[in-house]
Amino acid sequence: MDLLLFILAIIPVVVLMSLVYFGDKIEREPFWLVLALMGMGILSTIPTIIIEAIGELVLEVILKPDTFLYNFILYFFVVAITEELFKFLFMFAITWKNKHFDYVFDGVIYAVATSLGFALLENIGYVFSSRLELGILGGLGTGIGRAFLAVPLHTGVAIFMGYFYGKAKESMFQHKIGVCVTYIGLSLFVPMIIHGFYDFFCSSGNWLMMLVFFVFVAGMYAFTIAMCIYFAKHDHNITGRLKVKVTKDGWLRYAITDQREVMILGLTRPFQGNLLVIPEEIDRFPVRIIARSAFAYTNIVNIQLPANIRLIEDTAFFNCPYLREVILPNHLVGIGNFAFEYCYSLQQFLIPHIEYIGNHVFDGCNQLTDVYYLGNQNEWRRIRMNIYENSKLLNVRFYYNAIRR
Repeated sequence: MDLLLFILAIIPVVVLMSLVYFGDKIEREPFWLVLALMGMGILSTIPTIIIEAIGELVLEVILKPDTFLYNFILYFFVVAITEELFKFLFMFAITWKNKHFDYVFDGVIYAVATSLGFALLENIGYVFSSRLELGILGGLGTGIGRAFLAVPLHTGVAIFMGYFYGKAKESMFQHKIGVCVTYIGLSLFVPMIIHGFYDFFCSSGNWLMMLVFFVFVAGMYAFTIAMCIYFAKHDHNITGRLKVKVTKDGWLRYAITDQREVMILGLTRPFQGNLLVIPEEIDRFPVRIIARSAFAYTNIVNIQLPANIRLIEDTAFFNCPYLREVILPNHLVGIGNFAFEYCYSLQQFLIPHIEYIGNHVFDGCNQLTDVYYLGNQNEWRRIRMNIYENSKLLNVRFYYNAIRR
């Protein structure tokens, strides 16, 4: 039965940590860092217990216990401030300068891991103290009650702490010291207020206060869940730099943008095959952009772009002397300046329905003789393009209403 109580004490921590951790859709934090933060949360209970004990002793000398004022000061100014402050300090110690801290939602992961480490030890203590005082049923009741109340509270306040903490880190990268200090203050103040309200109303024996408590808890949990989903959905890089990655096959360099799109940055080494096929998805995200100068000066011969591609940026295929065929998708939005300039081996080119074409796109393509367009003449005229800067494109044989082979 003791094993059952132990499992009951840790299950809510594991479940809530998993939900928040896997809510990070762009780049999950190293698992060892999450475990380290949970360990820091456990360690933060030591100074918390000491300071709370001292604060309670001092308060008992000044005020009569269990009065309205006593409980208000105890839960708002002793318990809430002490617990949230030490959780924050222990989290701050190993994450503020950590190289993995590069997205706003990372702050949420760090705060939740630290807070749930604290909650884990606290939960085990409460469950087994109830077991000793009230027996098995007492331990079970405490474990079930805390699984739906206290542990989610620690998670909820941590979500707000972590979001403001992530925004503070972003402000540091932007050299906005005043804004950073403001967000640090919010990352402490908001959790302290929520925590204080929770403990204060929960401790009262008044039925009206308990009613307010349950309404408060239900509203806070609903709001917290909504905010966590919102924070994850609108997560973005805070360093101003996209992290360069390499595909599993080792050929392509890429980055994931704040819009949850993959940007292809280029090759890692000279390509040996006849046809380079860009995958539709990488890391579960659609491939949408061929970056500026991604394949410039490379030896590629033929390339097939995925159906999701919407943009070919400036000089993407600049001076690719062996490039013969580029298979463009139907949903392409635009082609940037000088995108295919000096691709000497291009002889034919098929342009899908497109919104704009940059300047000097095909200059230097001396063997280009035929251009095929999927739309009609009227659709071609609607494309945004400087005709004076694309003389090469307008001086080849042009075919409308083309059909893909």
